[in-house]
Amino acid sequence: MTIWRAWEESSCWLQTSVLPTTELCTMTHAKKFGFNSLGVACALLLCLFPSCHSDDQIVTEFRDDGAHLFNNIEVNPSNGIVYVGAVNKVYKLNPNLLTWNAVITGPFPDSIKCLQGECKYEKPLTDNFNKILLVDEDRDWLIVCGSIFQGVCEVKDLNNVSRIVRKQDSQFVAASNATASTVGFLSKGPYQQAVLVVGTTVATHVIDGRIDVSQYWGKIPAVSSRTLNDTASIFDFAVKSPPPSDKGTFVHFQRGGTRYELTYPIEYIYGFTDNDFNYLLTIQRQSLEVGTPYISKIVRFCQSDVEFNSFTEMQLNCGDYPLLQAASVGPLGKELAAKYSMSANAKVLLGVFAKSSSSHSGIPVSDAALCIFKIYDIDKTFNQSHQQCNEGYGSSISWISSLNCYKSVSDSLCKPDFAYLNGTVPISSSPTATFTDTFLTAVAVNSIHNDTVVFLGTRNGTIMKLNINSPTSAYVYDEVVVDAGSPVNSDLNFDPEQQHLYVMTEYKLSKLRVQSCYGHVTCSECLGARDAYCGWCFTDNNSRCSMQGECLAGDWVYYRNSYCAAIDRVEPQHLQVTQKKTLKIYVSNLPAVERAFICVFDVGLRHLETVAVKQEGGSVISCSTPDTDRLIATLVPSLEEEFYTTKLAVRVSGNDVDIVSTNFTFFDCSRYRSCYGCMENNFGCTWCTSTGRCTHNPDQYCEDRADNVHSASSVSVGQHRGSLDCPMIIQTSAEILVASGEYLQLLVGVRNLLPALMTSYDCQFNIDGIITETDAYLNESAETISCESALFQYSRKVDIVKAPFAVVWGIKKLPLDDKNPVDVTVYKCSEMAALCGGCLLLDPKYHCGWCDDGTCNTQKQCLSGPWFDSINGTICANPVITNFSPTSSPLEGETVITIEGSNLGISFDDISPYVTVAEQPCNCSAYRDLYVPASRIVCSTSRVRSITSGDIVVLVRGDSRYVATSTEIFSYVDPQLEGIYPTVGPQSGGTKLTIAGQYLDAGSSVKVFIISQPKDTAGSDSRVEKRQATAVEQSCSVVYQNSSHLICLTSEAKGTGSAIVQVKFDKAVKNLLGIPFEYKQDPYINSTASSLENGKGIGGIPSGGLKVYVQGYNLDIILSPKLRVILGNRDYKSDCVCLNSTLMVCDSPQFPAAAAVLGERPQALEYGFIMDNVFSLLNASSQQEALGKFTLYPDPVVHSFSEVGQIKKYKTDYLAISIDNQCEVCNQEDFFKVWIGQEPCNVSSVAATLINCIPPAVQPGRDTKEQYPDVTVVVGGVRKYVIGYLQYDTEDLLLPIWAIILIVTVGVLLILVIIIVVVKYCMNMSESEKEAKTMRQRFDWIEMQVAAECKDAFAELQTDVTFPSEDVSGFGILFHDYKNYALKVLFPNELNYAVLGDIEVEDETRRPVINKALSQFSQLIDNKTFLLLFVRTLESDKYFTMKDRNVFASYLMVALQGNMEYCTDILKTLLADLIEKSMQGNGNPKVLLRRTESVAEKMLPAWFTFLLYPLLKDHVGQPLYKLCVAIQQVIDLGPMDAITGEAKYSLSEEKLIRVQIDYKSITVNVLGLCQSSGKSVPVRVLDCDTISQVKAKALNTLFCWTPYSTRPHPQDFELEWRSGMHGRLTLQDVDRITEVDGEWKRLNMLRDYKVQDGAMLALVPKQSSLFNLSHSCTPNKYENSSLKPSPPHSPSSLSSSITTEQQSLLETGAKHWHLVKPTDSDVISEQPDRSGKLVREVYLNRLLYTKRALHSFVGDLFQVIFNYELDQNTGVLLPIKYMFDFLDDQALHHEIVDPEVVHTWKSNSLPLRFWVNLIKNPEFLFDVNKSNIIDSCLSVVAQNFMDSCSTSENKLTKDSPVSKLLYAKDIPQYKKLVTEYYSEIKKEAAVSDQDMNAMLAEESRVHVSEFNADVALMELYKYAEKYSEQILNALREDEFARKHKLPMKLEQVYNTMAEAEVVTVMNHRNSRY
Repeated sequence: MTIWRAWEESSCWLQTSVLPTTELCTMTHAKKFGFNSLGVACALLLCLFPSCHSDDQIVTEFRDDGAHLFNNIEVNPSNGIVYVGAVNKVYKLNPNLLTWNAVITGPFPDSIKCLQGECKYEKPLTDNFNKILLVDEDRDWLIVCGSIFQGVCEVKDLNNVSRIVRKQDSQFVAASNATASTVGFLSKGPYQQAVLVVGTTVATHVIDGRIDVSQYWGKIPAVSSRTLNDTASIFDFAVKSPPPSDKGTFVHFQRGGTRYELTYPIEYIYGFTDNDFNYLLTIQRQSLEVGTPYISKIVRFCQSDVEFNSFTEMQLNCGDYPLLQAASVGPLGKELAAKYSMSANAKVLLGVFAKSSSSHSGIPVSDAALCIFKIYDIDKTFNQSHQQCNEGYGSSISWISSLNCYKSVSDSLCKPDFAYLNGTVPISSSPTATFTDTFLTAVAVNSIHNDTVVFLGTRNGTIMKLNINSPTSAYVYDEVVVDAGSPVNSDLNFDPEQQHLYVMTEYKLSKLRVQSCYGHVTCSECLGARDAYCGWCFTDNNSRCSMQGECLAGDWVYYRNSYCAAIDRVEPQHLQVTQKKTLKIYVSNLPAVERAFICVFDVGLRHLETVAVKQEGGSVISCSTPDTDRLIATLVPSLEEEFYTTKLAVRVSGNDVDIVSTNFTFFDCSRYRSCYGCMENNFGCTWCTSTGRCTHNPDQYCEDRADNVHSASSVSVGQHRGSLDCPMIIQTSAEILVASGEYLQLLVGVRNLLPALMTSYDCQFNIDGIITETDAYLNESAETISCESALFQYSRKVDIVKAPFAVVWGIKKLPLDDKNPVDVTVYKCSEMAALCGGCLLLDPKYHCGWCDDGTCNTQKQCLSGPWFDSINGTICANPVITNFSPTSSPLEGETVITIEGSNLGISFDDISPYVTVAEQPCNCSAYRDLYVPASRIVCSTSRVRSITSGDIVVLVRGDSRYVATSTEIFSYVDPQLEGIYPTVGPQSGGTKLTIAGQYLDAGSSVKVFIISQPKDTAGSDSRVEKRQATAVEQSCSVVYQNSSHLICLTSEAKGTGSAIVQVKFDKAVKNLLGIPFEYKQDPYINSTASSLENGKGIGGIPSGGLKVYVQGYNLDIILSPKLRVILGNRDYKSDCVCLNSTLMVCDSPQFPAAAAVLGERPQALEYGFIMDNVFSLLNASSQQEALGKFTLYPDPVVHSFSEVGQIKKYKTDYLAISIDNQCEVCNQEDFFKVWIGQEPCNVSSVAATLINCIPPAVQPGRDTKEQYPDVTVVVGGVRKYVIGYLQYDTEDLLLPIWAIILIVTVGVLLILVIIIVVVKYCMNMSESEKEAKTMRQRFDWIEMQVAAECKDAFAELQTDVTFPSEDVSGFGILFHDYKNYALKVLFPNELNYAVLGDIEVEDETRRPVINKALSQFSQLIDNKTFLLLFVRTLESDKYFTMKDRNVFASYLMVALQGNMEYCTDILKTLLADLIEKSMQGNGNPKVLLRRTESVAEKMLPAWFTFLLYPLLKDHVGQPLYKLCVAIQQVIDLGPMDAITGEAKYSLSEEKLIRVQIDYKSITVNVLGLCQSSGKSVPVRVLDCDTISQVKAKALNTLFCWTPYSTRPHPQDFELEWRSGMHGRLTLQDVDRITEVDGEWKRLNMLRDYKVQDGAMLALVPKQSSLFNLSHSCTPNKYENSSLKPSPPHSPSSLSSSITTEQQSLLETGAKHWHLVKPTDSDVISEQPDRSGKLVREVYLNRLLYTKRALHSFVGDLFQVIFNYELDQNTGVLLPIKYMFDFLDDQALHHEIVDPEVVHTWKSNSLPLRFWVNLIKNPEFLFDVNKSNIIDSCLSVVAQNFMDSCSTSENKLTKDSPVSKLLYAKDIPQYKKLVTEYYSEIKKEAAVSDQDMNAMLAEESRVHVSEFNADVALMELYKYAEKYSEQILNALREDEFARKHKLPMKLEQVYNTMAEAEVVTVMNHRNSRY
């Protein structure tokens, strides 16, 4: 599989780069609710998504998190675009199901009683079910019809489904409810116009409490043809005759003015067009009469028919399966078409049918069939029916007309004389395939390689694949579970190439491969799957299971006509594991390949390969077995047995796929431990008797070869052969027994002993883990061995212990073979039986008996008194009866009694005639087999005449000394039946029938029967007739029984009516007369609702308790009905109460909190009713769609009283309780119960947020010790909320007299205490109320703020985002030149760059000496050996820090820039060393190049920096610059804190303002510099901006074209607000109006000065600023005293003068803040804090807004960076390709086969080390300012850039970092982009060294003079000087360095530099180059 996976990944891009070709068919067809074109030609397998490499056949999936129910799917055959119609939404998806566009289509306010627009009726929000979804390619239209607004349609733009092209509100097309069917398809109409053909089922609704249709239904015919002309009349009938004629391209649902829509429903299943006809397939009753069976029909009418006179119906039969479920039109394969006498790829109609649940029902059951109809035969049958009608035979369609055919000479099919013909001859076909317990819902067909493949969808979410052999034969070869438990929609669509199938379930759309080739790894698996798409592709490098189109360079073997290669035999068949031999493998059907063969032995998880040679003749391959050392080392953990069977496979070298394979066995003779085992195998082993060892090589391992025993298959020669010649023990007795504590002398037989070799023997016994050894002697006959007597004893309290036995011989104690191991059984009688009876019953072989001391023992061990056993006929004393059952019997007897006890005889004859019950004999003879000696007796009672009772007596052997008498009394009774409850039950049974009476527990067998009364004999005088009238007997299973009651469950009855209850107590039969039981027809349910008034659907909450009203008939015959709701895989039940026969009310069940996890929307659940055995109602909602679903809502929440102490004062007539009720059906007043103390508060109304109830007139009593009664709200009778206490405003002070006396008596004593308590209480109450009021205000404010923030965030996300401008051409891109760009990358933290200066010396006379030394050092640097040793020595020194490595690498790159060829060579060598070091260690190779820990890792990005500048300047720079500008623009849209740098709009969570800030955007006019008047520049600012922020924005606008390094700074200017001629005010961050709070001061904002939109501002240079000094304009001076009065909000209305004291206060110890004060989150003031800090997560939606605004900029940047064609065209591909090839070669060199490792190396080398650096630091490339907020945003972009280059799959959760969650859905697309980029570069031809060197030479030539290389050499020399000793030692130890005198040359450099005594001084230059 490894090679195949690699091939699949490498070929993925190639496959996607080929545009698929599509060939349209001449015939179109439509499916239910949709239209599609078939007949497309396949190009290559589409592979546009990462999951295309999955072995799973599901390529990708789409689902909407909003859980919209999917209705229809359409695939555009020209481009593969997918359109999905769902409830309330329409989607446009790309071929890989990624969302391109989506539009909301509902819910909208709508009423069935009125049209769209104004309506006098209530218009609730109504879901819009998609009914028709069609692609019209000719017009680029998407036709969409929904269920709302009476079923209108609209035309959407095929490219943008949000745009409506045409809409017609007055034409009603589709069904207007959720369940009524609608079928539509495109066709040609009269006069060749394009039309929409529609079949629509009548939509019924509940109108004014009754089921009816809409008053507008008359405008929607059953079938119609509607025009698609691009006019105002679109969707009108294609042709309509003028009034009064009611003719046109439509058929109405009525006959002679009679409407049949409610009584004669027609369900439309499918529609299609062929040649000149349109066809519709339906399910409907056979006739208008109610009760006639439901059948399937096909309708045909001509496309050109202007009045639908050709409209004809015919019955469609598929064997015994009458109900059509889905259909499709498609081609047949060549072979099947020939059997139908058709041409290849001819079209047929396929349908899946189901059986009906009953003869009169249209409800299908799970038995299905597939039928195929030739369209030719269909048309032929239609034509014959027309011909018969012309001859006068036949009639019209009953629901349209009632005429009969008449003779006619017209032969026109499209203009017949007789209209609306009902065909009499059915169109029939035998089932091609049938399915039991399978519900089919969809069908699609395709032909491939002459085969016909059918795809079937099922109700449980599975796709079945069938290959059809003949018209009556097919087989299922594969099943794919798409969405378990969710039905497959009837719309199955192929993609344009017909390589994938789109499968839609309720909430998921899946893209499936039509084949499963990639899951088969061997040829036999591939061909054995019998997948028509698949075959085995034999190639040299990658044999695999594939489609034929993918096998481009090999032999493709198809399952129909070819065979796989197979191994016939292997010689030898097995081999000793320690041997190595050459095997001969005989192979049939061996394919011809060019490469060499190899043999692979699979041993455990390892694969051992050996070279194979194909011998002459082509059918024999020879190969050796693996080296024995490797084989044994691999087998040791696995070889626990004597042999190990491995898989031996033959493969092509370099290929991981087996050509052929078989089993091969390695054995090890030495693992056999016995001679018998050594002989009984086929491996040819030999047993060495002298050493007791089994071996394959007796010559080497056996001492005395003459005594060896050889196996039958051994090639060794000897006199002993086979297992019968083994020296062994022969067991002389079947069992050896000895009692514990006794001695035993053992004698065993032996055979084949060798007296000359075996001189001494011993016997060994293992007794309970203890080894006992005794001497043994070989008898003279040499046939037996005697073991000396040994004591057998054990201490454990168990009955038996097995003691293994062995005979050993010689000094080595070698055991004799024991084929059947001899064990000595040691036992204890006392543990085997504790009672006398049990002891005497023990097997005589144990010789156990009963001792007088009351123990069971052997006679030897019986120490005192007599001992007796069962042989001498002894009877055990003291027989005892412990219990018996039953305790009573009817008088008729024959009750079977079971008596239990001890010592009840030893044999059956001991007790058989001697058992009496109540002095009556009890018959035991019939139950002899049930007798258990000594412990159990079974007998049956005798018949008695009267009631009596007595003891049970057992007389053992009739001896009066041995009598057992029961302690309880047994009674004979006469059972009586007195009544039953209930008296009625359903015909299906299951009624729990309770029978009352006396002595109902009598007897051993009680059976209940319900006997129906004989019919038609009541009036007969003949007793014979009455006797012959046989009653029908139904059993009733007894489930409970006591003396007064019997409970049984009735069984199903064959009919209804009265019946007699009969009970049989053994032989006694009792009938209950006068009280019959009646079987009634099973109950049926018509409707369910949550209320009898509004008829809403039913639902519930997890706490349960909601009322569910059920209407039907015969509901009251069920004793304990229950409501059953299915959640997950569990049932949840609740009880129901029948109010009468037609009405039942149930409580909704309770659901555990863990199971009832609710999302944003309530859950729709299936439900049913448990009504005894009426199983038809068990899943009522799924079988009766009209009942709807059970909707599970969240529990309502009741809020506690907000008053102080939760004590609410009651003043008015109503008590209002605040709730949060999302449950739409929880408005039942009795659902909420309110208790005030011990009395109820009558609920009067319930709303979504409020409960009103009427409290009792007098304050109730209290349940608690509180002062006031508590208020408790009970939700659904289960969930209780104690929400506070209720204080009546006026309390009744009238008390009983005794209470008044008591109060007067104790009042005087307690008056002082009461006063104190009251005063304290009032004080506490006042304080609590004040605090509660403050907290309420605080919480109310927080709630409003959270709501406002959520609403604002939602609005921002749902409305158009203000996208930043992408146009930067107006001011250009501010690039650094090459010099500054390179320096900023190489030396990022430096301001003055040494390499731009010169080396200064104290004495110029010494400069030549320095130059000489540097020249010498430069020559050493140019020596590869020296430079590599130099670098390696430095890196090996622990004091050479990370900073030193970075600086050293940067200077080295500068020094080598003039010789880039040499630089590249050094870089490659250092990188190779680094990779080698990483592979030698135990580290992870993926971390290579990830961190800058070596000089090479720093040189690599510098190398790319030098070579990729043209790419940056010409291409990548623009999107990166746009991204930076866009980030700034988005940040400027919202407020930013001037102190913390946090902003409202940010990509970084850390830099996000987490408060709500009120602000508005204003535009001010700013005068340019030095302009007191003239043209101003508009600048967009915020009123919450500080003065400095305004100045910065103004300067950015004025100097947008100027590099940042040359721009003036805001601190160089004052900002003046000018108004009129003289009104001027200087605006400052801090002045007298500054808000001061202790040591905190808030920076001034524009709003503080009340600056308005359109204000005039001016930037005035400060006197002392550098900008002012460098410009000639005269600064303006304005005195505050000259300000004149001005209107409010003008600049002069504010004074800017600040007193000395105020200035001192502001400047001394003050802390600044702008928008967020640091302590805001920690301090809660008494007043609501208006700073706006809320829960942090509330503001995360702002990140989404920012991300959405910047999405295109980030995507453009990634696209340009990973644009292969761009790299290729610009010429920068050379260095990237060169470096990537180097990494590939290194991986190959180190045998790294994991593609993720090389991918990671490439990502670490270029994206991570180069691109990420530039993304995070754009100031390296551009002359721009990077603020902290921009830096944080770019860091997020860079992080996601790195994640895109990673191969690891990061599974994100809700706890993952926000920055990763932000781009979670984008990362897979970017990863795909990176993978394709790497793949394309790898496919590019290798870069030759000549081409690369030419580019490097040009790079050196162009930039050779950019830097001072001498300065770089000087810096490198400093390191050489610092580590001189280590470097010299390294040079002296290197042979090559010594040979070329490198140590001496370096010492010369040291000496020359020492002469110069140089002090290097760098020229100080400005930091901005």
